[in-house]
Amino acid sequence: MYPLSVDQPYPREQWWVAAYSSEVGRDVLARDILGEPVILYRTEAGEAVALAGICPHRAFPLSKGCLVGDAVQCGYHGFRFGADGKCQHVPSQTGVPQNAQLRAYPLFEQAGLIWLWTGSPGRADPGLVPDLHSLGLGRDDWAVEQHPVVTVAARYTLLIENLLDLSHVTFIHHSTIPAGEKVAAIPVDVIETEASLTVQRRGENLPLNPLLATQFPGQLGPFHQHFDAEYLGPCLIRTGGAMYDAASGKLLGVQNYLHLLTPAGPSRLHYFVNTARSFGIDRPELGEMQVAMGSRIQPEDIEAIEAIEQVLQSRATMPREISARVDTGALKVRRRLEMQIRSESQGVARHGE
Repeated sequence: MYPLSVDQPYPREQWWVAAYSSEVGRDVLARDILGEPVILYRTEAGEAVALAGICPHRAFPLSKGCLVGDAVQCGYHGFRFGADGKCQHVPSQTGVPQNAQLRAYPLFEQAGLIWLWTGSPGRADPGLVPDLHSLGLGRDDWAVEQHPVVTVAARYTLLIENLLDLSHVTFIHHSTIPAGEKVAAIPVDVIETEASLTVQRRGENLPLNPLLATQFPGQLGPFHQHFDAEYLGPCLIRTGGAMYDAASGKLLGVQNYLHLLTPAGPSRLHYFVNTARSFGIDRPELGEMQVAMGSRIQPEDIEAIEAIEQVLQSRATMPREISARVDTGALKVRRRLEMQIRSESQGVARHGE
């Protein structure tokens, strides 16, 4: 499935963000993940639960049900399923049908995020989630803002490629991102490790702009800025980076934009954005400014990738794809993602032998 050369659109042996912690409470929350309806809620003790969202009795959406204690009750015929997914009660009989059970998804909470595992339960290792602490989440010495979750009518890989090629900032975001007009001309390096791939840009001697002047009131002259795009897996891409005083080389601070992507289905995705900064943690107005900027910038990216999705869905004759040198990082990530998906398919094939 474009832009990948494999049919399966996404890996399943993978952690994805299902929701913000603040979204999940004592009401049933519906969210489709990898094409599957999922419901989320909290037990009376506050533990988060994720279950398959379709009642196995007559396929009624459990999101239209309600909680009874720690169980979810189907709103159609009253079948009741516990937090472990097992059927506990059928109003019309004394026992429960054999094998009456919902899929219960492994999950854990970290840094205000609920992570859900879509693969084999025995492989659900929270250690596979990228190191959020190093990015600024879940720590007292950084400030973090959670932006509203958005569902986008486009495949998640289009957003991955949008984020890995920040030259689009010069054109799509020319009026919304300060200094954005300079990004396309900055040379690119690609840095690869086993765990990540970073498309690295280093803006040198940039003139002071209104955003940076607000963030660092004492800064009077030009600055250096890192425009990184770091792929940490299909679930998380970091953009942003460090800023320095050009004259002294002194670090001013680090601003990370953490893009958390979860496929809703083959051509839809849930998009969570967290901004994290190492400076001005006692200045909430800086966070309010980031959220306000995001409310202007994010729709521009969404409009672009939804337009591409519409073209891909149109069945029009597609031109032969061309790439520029700046696309090297995104093309390498395509290969990484294809290898991850293929390795899962090969593992399933070996298991079935």
